[in-house]
Amino acid sequence: WELWNLRAFWPDAGPADLAELKARRAAILAREREALAGLWSGDEVILAPGHGFLAATPDLTRGLVVSLHQGPYQLVPEIFLAAGRTPLVLASPAAQDHNRDRSERLAERLAYRQRIAWLDVTRRGDLRRFLAGVRDPGQPVIAYLDGNLGSGGYGQTRDRGLPYRLPGRDLRVRTGLARLAVRLGCPVHPVAVHWGPDDRPAWTRGPVLRPGPKDDPDVVAEALWDWCFSEVMARPEQWRMWTMLKESSACFAVGNADAAVVPAGLRRDYERAFAACLERAPGTVRLCLEREVEVWPGDVLVDVEGDRFFPAAGLQDRDLAPLRAGRPTLAQLADHHGLVWVRFHGLRLCLLGLARLGG
Repeated sequence: WELWNLRAFWPDAGPADLAELKARRAAILAREREALAGLWSGDEVILAPGHGFLAATPDLTRGLVVSLHQGPYQLVPEIFLAAGRTPLVLASPAAQDHNRDRSERLAERLAYRQRIAWLDVTRRGDLRRFLAGVRDPGQPVIAYLDGNLGSGGYGQTRDRGLPYRLPGRDLRVRTGLARLAVRLGCPVHPVAVHWGPDDRPAWTRGPVLRPGPKDDPDVVAEALWDWCFSEVMARPEQWRMWTMLKESSACFAVGNADAAVVPAGLRRDYERAFAACLERAPGTVRLCLEREVEVWPGDVLVDVEGDRFFPAAGLQDRDLAPLRAGRPTLAQLADHHGLVWVRFHGLRLCLLGLARLGG
């Protein structure tokens, strides 16, 4: 999964690239643990860059601040707490449960009078508070774009989300934040923080978006995701939401679950032809792989080249060894796997467009 995810950004990435990324990630996490330990023990040096950033960009309190789970992303609300404001942070209930205690203890440790107000916009009351906050020129409102699951979770994102193309993968992404911004006509401030080379947080902001009621929410959403993924590709070792690439991949949509390449009207003809070859010419007809095929943990049959996924239906990755090694005849496969295997899995590979019969 990790290598497949990496190839969403760099299609030619190999195991060595993944190993290098993981080494860089481990180094970053070690630096982060050391810096945060210093913060808890009273060394507040890592907070100064964020405080200076907010002082230089006071307009962040008006509209919507959009960030991502990169580097010390938890510090985004902190800069507002330090300024004596109460940031409204959009988060799923699970994310709230994960972050609430830690943020409360940090605010208490730093003697801040304010606390984060957590919102779940799927709740009617919280949505009203969000809308009121965005309209208030002095109220900071924060959302993490790459954690924007909305109602229905990743499943609904895959089936109904906006198509978005990465260099090596088609995704589906949420447009809820963009639609709210268009509806309200509020400015959207892309803000990111990452660990810089001096082991201190480095703060950046993208171009401010100022959508209006006549703007297309999909266009606004694409601009936000363009910014988000440009940040990820600039420093992938600091991004925390790699699982999103897998869960949001368009190839996992329900409509693509087990679609055979062979049209339904021709399936019976293919089945008859396969059975005839197996009965009359098993020693001369060969089964040839047409695609790079793997079986992944979780009983998943994968067309690696086409990003298609199917139930493995009992097929094991080691079962594909004879097909990868050459072009075995149906008789050779039957000797190796048994006739029942060939009748089922051999035919199924052909119907899925992953293999073909040849001479």
